[in-house]
Amino acid sequence: MTRTAARTRRSLVLGAVGALIAGGLGLAPGGVAVAAGQVEPEEVVIDLGTYQGRPAVPERIALGGGRLGVVARVDPEVERRLYAYDLAVTGTPEPGPRWTDIADVWDGYPEFGPLVHALGDGRFAYTSPSGANHSVSGEGTSYDTITVGQLGTEQRMVAAEGRFFAVDEPSTGRQYVATFDDELPTVLTTRPISAVAIWGSTMWTPGSNPGWLRWYDLARRTDAPYDQATGLSCTPDELQKVGRWFYWRCDGAAKAWIWDSGVSFPQIISVPYSTSAKLGDGFVVQQDDGTGALTLTDFHGGAREEPVTTTLADKAAPGAGRWSVDKYGGHVAYTDTEGRIHIKPVTVPRGDFHALDVSAPATADDLHWPWRAKVLLNRPPATRSFTVKDWRRGVLVNETSTERSAALVSAQWDARDWDPKDRISGPYQWEMTVRPAEGTGESWTPGSLRLVNGASAFRDMNADGYGEFYSMTTTGKAAVHHPRGGARSWATTGWDPRTRLVPYGSNTDNPRSNVLIRTPDGALYRAGGGSNPIDPKEPLQLMGKGWNGFDAFAASDDFSGDGRPDLLVRQATTGYLFLYRGNARAGFDPAVKVGSGWKGWKIIGADDLTGDGIGDLLARDPGGELWRYDGTGTGSFKPRTLVFSNWGAGRTDIIAVGDITGDGLGDLLSRDTNGKLLRNRGDGRGSFGSTEQIGSGWQYYRALF
Repeated sequence: MTRTAARTRRSLVLGAVGALIAGGLGLAPGGVAVAAGQVEPEEVVIDLGTYQGRPAVPERIALGGGRLGVVARVDPEVERRLYAYDLAVTGTPEPGPRWTDIADVWDGYPEFGPLVHALGDGRFAYTSPSGANHSVSGEGTSYDTITVGQLGTEQRMVAAEGRFFAVDEPSTGRQYVATFDDELPTVLTTRPISAVAIWGSTMWTPGSNPGWLRWYDLARRTDAPYDQATGLSCTPDELQKVGRWFYWRCDGAAKAWIWDSGVSFPQIISVPYSTSAKLGDGFVVQQDDGTGALTLTDFHGGAREEPVTTTLADKAAPGAGRWSVDKYGGHVAYTDTEGRIHIKPVTVPRGDFHALDVSAPATADDLHWPWRAKVLLNRPPATRSFTVKDWRRGVLVNETSTERSAALVSAQWDARDWDPKDRISGPYQWEMTVRPAEGTGESWTPGSLRLVNGASAFRDMNADGYGEFYSMTTTGKAAVHHPRGGARSWATTGWDPRTRLVPYGSNTDNPRSNVLIRTPDGALYRAGGGSNPIDPKEPLQLMGKGWNGFDAFAASDDFSGDGRPDLLVRQATTGYLFLYRGNARAGFDPAVKVGSGWKGWKIIGADDLTGDGIGDLLARDPGGELWRYDGTGTGSFKPRTLVFSNWGAGRTDIIAVGDITGDGLGDLLSRDTNGKLLRNRGDGRGSFGSTEQIGSGWQYYRALF
């Protein structure tokens, strides 16, 4: 084994089947040859082994997020493969075991021409020799092949970072910008061919004037409202972006610059011109076309400090695909003229640790678990913590993991092991806190999601997480309304207009909400559980008779603390308030008197308004004061709290409708004598915001429930 240079203090030589040990070196754990007593090394060398009796030579290499990809033919395999190594991201960048990422890389082509792009998330991407197919590696031996544009066209991938990439199609003069992330990759935008840079979820291209930049939000598919001036005076032929730095090269002027966008007044730094340059965080690496020497120019101090250029390698294999810069806080990899791969550590100070791109579905479907969030960082992380919570129950998921894929961390939420009644449709918040493997700081990424098709939230019949209300016309037409979207569904006729509808939670094995129906003859029925709950032709479950003596009803998901919905009713003749507790037989326990003197009051009812998990009661007294009675969890109520003074005059209906704004907090809905539909947003602390009009023309309805 030959030492690569005097400054190399440790070498790793991996053949096809093991490690080669030279004289004077001992075998360290993991197959690393270490010279005893030597100081921490600066460089690691990887030898692929042989191919058909000769040294195996890498055709292409790419490094991103501490993961090295190598395209080569190596014994004992016959076909060309994409191999991968995970490098240590602290200390010496020693590689772990080699594995096959793609087992057959366009083996029918003698020369593998396309560049390989390290996406930073552990994957590698390249354009096939046929032009229109683009292969993306996965974990292990699986990979995806995708098509952008028309088959048979000659495309080339010119930028690829994370889940986004750009390809040029010279035959049409078009540039396709697309995403790898979907099952069927999507073209996000098509534009004329130009220099392009992608970093995180943003794309930069030349602006409308020389020296100007335009950005495009790839995640939201939105253009910038204006171009940004850089102070330069030419349109770039090459544009790269890492962190706060832009690399800007103009071939006509034979000049290159770094544009520092991270200061109050962006500044320009001149760097050596080269047609082969790769940008890192605070440095740029270039190769001399004549000698093959690799140099590193350190400009991390900005325009106030003179850039410093040093030699990384006296001689490296020529060609852009034979050397690579890890943009995600890593090092430089290059192939020497004998085919060995060198990992050269870079000690240039990096920028602050932060998230580049966050990919997380806006909804989690209880019918299709799991839900997954992915966060791409600007350098490899050490650990990540993940939580899921809602405002009532607090933290529901809390876990920490060291798993990562290069500079990507992910977390998934899968609630299939929970009781179905605990998977409540509605809004949830998730947070991911990530700590870097190297350096200090942390990246905190908050987000939100909505669970659908789970258990019903309060008044949520269709399990979308939003509350609904019911209406009845003077002709006996009943309907369910969705104030969130303004839609109406389940409209049916044939009812006696005096029928009363009472939205009610789930007291059966089905986690979907029900509705109680009291007919004019005093019978009480239960409907729901997936069928049309207000169709008079559908079979109804009789709950009992003799209910025509009550003139006010208020249901809650739970007043008594046993996890079952309960029902409050007022006796018309006495003004007494009775509680009917839901029981395990899907019925009610005998009534318990819980109050008196309620004649003349507007019994509104409510779900949990204070976040303690117990149903509360809202009621307006004859003088117009709105009161809140917090539930104790045992079927009784605490002393009342004034919510609003002199409130609700002229309102014919007041409904505790549940969450209709999407924040998980219970809201108030009301109708005034002019037919206006009004809303007061819940604040989660037992009160509500100011009145907002959300509709008109509601005087058509006999009653709202």
